[in-house]
Amino acid sequence: MVDTAQPHTKVVHFVRHGEGFHNVAGRADQANYLSREYYDAHLTENGWRALETAAGAFGGGEWRGQGNGPLLMAALESEPGKQAPHAAISAGGCPPFIAWEECREHLGRHPCDQRRALSHYKAAFPAVDFCLIKSEEDELWTPDTREGHAEIRARGAAFLRWLLARPEPRLAVVTHSSFLFFMLSTLGGQCDARIKGELHRWYENCEMRTVVLADASGASAGLDLNWFPGGPHPSRAAFGA
Repeated sequence: MVDTAQPHTKVVHFVRHGEGFHNVAGRADQANYLSREYYDAHLTENGWRALETAAGAFGGGEWRGQGNGPLLMAALESEPGKQAPHAAISAGGCPPFIAWEECREHLGRHPCDQRRALSHYKAAFPAVDFCLIKSEEDELWTPDTREGHAEIRARGAAFLRWLLARPEPRLAVVTHSSFLFFMLSTLGGQCDARIKGELHRWYENCEMRTVVLADASGASAGLDLNWFPGGPHPSRAAFGA
């Protein structure tokens, strides 16, 4: 077993966001993923998109004013077919949250994968650290071109190097299905078939898998990935918008 106290080793909880309105519409008809109706889609009442899922899963519970910590996520009112209502969430007692721009879903063509202006998220998620996102508008998503699989893998590799360079031994990453699939499918090639089967299969909504990332080179260059279910609460949460 990997010693998680060693440098360049992280216990990471990878989580896919909960069910979104775009997921429901896409299951009914794949063409709905191209509809502007589901631009940066919110979660259904059964779900809670990546920022919302992260706040719901790792936040400090319902916000009741500054008495139970700063505001992590503002409340949402119901908008039938587009937005499910939820209470405001507190940041009291929860790990710090960081938004990482390229930890995002398969880019291009699908409006549900386009983000809103950065100022919108700062207002909706006051306690989230957005310092790593430099542009106000979404400069990665394009309406006519779909990102290639190799490009997703390259984003994933860059993200894993960033994770390994962080000081925290335990982290949670709340993100999207295609990003998770293509990022993790290139790793663990020397692992047992059972482990590869768990690591390389598609994520369901709100599914979590816990892995140990180990960089034996100490330079964030060569990665070895092994599966260990369970694990303690993360010391930091990182996620894509």
